[in-house]
Formats: sequence, C-alpha cells, structure tokens
Amino acid sequence: MTEGTFNCLIDEERTMAFAKAIAATVRPGDVVVDMGTGSGVLAMLAARAGAKKVYAIEIDRSNIATLDAVFRANGLEDRIVLIHGDVCKVDLPEKVDVIIGEMIATALIEELQVLATNNMLRFAKRGRHATRVLLSGYRTYLDLVNNPETYYGHSFKIVRYEYSDMRQLKSKSFSEKQLISDVDFTRINTDLEVQQNLGITVIRRGEINGLRLNGETRFFDGSTLGASYAYSYPVILPIDTREVSKGQVLKVKIGYTICGGMKTLRYSVE
Repeated sequence: MTEGTFNCLIDEERTMAFAKAIAATVRPGDVVVDMGTGSGVLAMLAARAGAKKVYAIEIDRSNIATLDAVFRANGLEDRIVLIHGDVCKVDLPEKVDVIIGEMIATALIEELQVLATNNMLRFAKRGRHATRVLLSGYRTYLDLVNNPETYYGHSFKIVRYEYSDMRQLKSKSFSEKQLISDVDFTRINTDLEVQQNLGITVIRRGEINGLRLNGETRFFDGSTLGASYAYSYPVILPIDTREVSKGQVLKVKIGYTICGGMKTLRYSVE
C-alpha cells in the first residue's frame, strides 16, 4: 500500500476513533459504502459491526493490489465488495444505509471528502430509515501563532504541518481560535468557497509569524476527533514576523476553495 495509507492505518488514535464511531453507527444487516477504502480497515470494521455488505471503493492501484488478499486473510471476502473507481463519480448498484470513509485534509482544502460524499449521497435513503453519514461534519478554526521556522540554522517561510508526535513543531498561540468554516457532510454541498474577514484579538504580548488552521470532525454518534499523527494535523501559514500587544486587533483575510488544493489559498494580515 502507499505510505500515506499505511500511516493512517498505524495511527491508533485516528483508527480507534473511527472504530468507536463505526460500532455505534453500523447496525446488523446494513449496506455500507467505504469511500476511498485505502488499507481496507474501515470497511472491515463495518463488516465486523454487522454490515451484511460493504462496498469498498478505491482508485489507487497500489492499494488495490493488496485489498483482495487482505479481505480474504480476514475471512471477509464474502461481505466486502471491492470497486476500483473514482469515488467522486462511481455509481453504486443499490441504496446504502451508512456512508463511511475518510478523505480528510486540514480545512478540507486538499483531498476530496466533500466531493466524494456529495456523490455517495445520491445513493442515500430518505425518511424514517435515512442513511447515516459517519462523518457528519467538519469545523475549521484559525488562530495567531508564533511558529518555529528555523531549521539547521536557516529560516523557512513555508506552509508547514504541526505533527502531534513532534514537540519541536508545536506553535505558541497568541489568540483564541476563530471558526472559519463549518461543513455539513449529511447534505450535498455546492458552495465550496470559503471567504472570511476576521478581527482577531491578541491575548498576549510577543512575536507572531503564522496563522494556524485546526480542524474538528463530528461523527454520527456525537463523538469528535481533532488532530492526530496522520489525521487533520494543524497547518501553519507563514506571515511576516511582527510584534503584537495584548488587546491588539489584527484584521485577517482568508479564502480558499474546498477540495481545490493549496493553489486556491489566499490570506493576509493587517
């Protein structure tokens, strides 16, 4: 499998959060779809939770190469149907009871969770037995930070990632987090533009040099998941270094296209 897929598999905090939510959401006899099955672990967790059939969709041939063997090795080949295709376009042969799958990138700028879920919602049931969407929503927050940006004696003004297992990458916050986006995955989303003009109050005196984007996932069962080793880790956006005082209000503009990639990102601080 690919490196990113393997990292998601071994991220225990991420995988166990999904396992708990799947166990609380999938019911015996359900038909489930797993969007971008990757290692296949979420599809197998759904089958173990009682699903009679799981459509496991995957586009990456490197992952496809191992999935049949993985499902057979776990005795689940009779309940998991592997589909090689683009989850944003593929058709399913029937309606589903549960939509699972994780294609999350911080702030939903990259990866395709929204477009994939939009497509899968075409196969959702309505009314009394409405389809349950495992990832029901995602909130994105922004705060001002002092961001370590020196490596090997050199300064790097770069977009970077704050991995939870590396203390040296932790930034110091200089403001409260402000909500900039709240996406509901239980409905089709057509407006993918995020545009915010914020007034952010500084909470301590010091030096700032970055904006931090954080995400929080909401599951169908009401549980939540923030950042972990391989999941939705904070993204630091560099800004010109400046001294700030407590109580000072900075004007922050930020905009991007959900699922549009980093090339769509624009931001400024005044």
